[in-house]
Amino acid sequence: MKRSIFFSLLTVASLYAGGMNDDPLRVTMLADRLEWQATDGDPVAWDVAAYAGYDMNKLYLYSEGSTQRDETESENELLYSRAVTPFWDLQAGAEMDTAGSGSEYWGVVAVQGLAPYFIDTRIRLKIGDDAVGVNFDFEYEALLTQRLILTPRIEMEAYSDDVPELGIGSGFSSLAMGIRLRYEFVREFAPYVGVEYVNSFGRTASEYGGEEDTRFVAGVRFWF
Repeated sequence: MKRSIFFSLLTVASLYAGGMNDDPLRVTMLADRLEWQATDGDPVAWDVAAYAGYDMNKLYLYSEGSTQRDETESENELLYSRAVTPFWDLQAGAEMDTAGSGSEYWGVVAVQGLAPYFIDTRIRLKIGDDAVGVNFDFEYEALLTQRLILTPRIEMEAYSDDVPELGIGSGFSSLAMGIRLRYEFVREFAPYVGVEYVNSFGRTASEYGGEEDTRFVAGVRFWF
């Protein structure tokens, strides 16, 4: 999700548009990725974030996942977010993950913001009944022109114990690295192409049949 610089810039812009002493309610949705992936089953993947709230306090909804044939995997979060610095938010709430017919619920604590060199960063701690997980998500936007933008991204996950309902093993479980090139016809709409490498490790690979794949992707990014 990957989105902190976008939401931070929207907040700054709204301050100047509405007056420095105003704090209007804002509702925004960003589909950072809605894409087709060229791999077995031709899955469609999404990465969507939305919020409603004010400068300091917001309610966020995140959803990320993929669907192919009749099987869907997803991570869905509902979080309260509090701005602790101009470019960093502290978040807490709940998450529901699904994989096929299985599901798992977590309590979540996360930080989201801009690391040095404008690296869009989100780190979340997931606390379940039988396991604890941690997710690291980093993204960077390189402006090749005013409309052509190159975006490398890396995401990693690790878990303290097996989560069989989701097909996840203990230890370092997964890695996804990708690079996408988008063209902004308007700022609210941008098609893109790219390539992504995914791999599973440890017990996720040995016990639950994790994947290793490099695939071409094509999709659109849009917001309103």
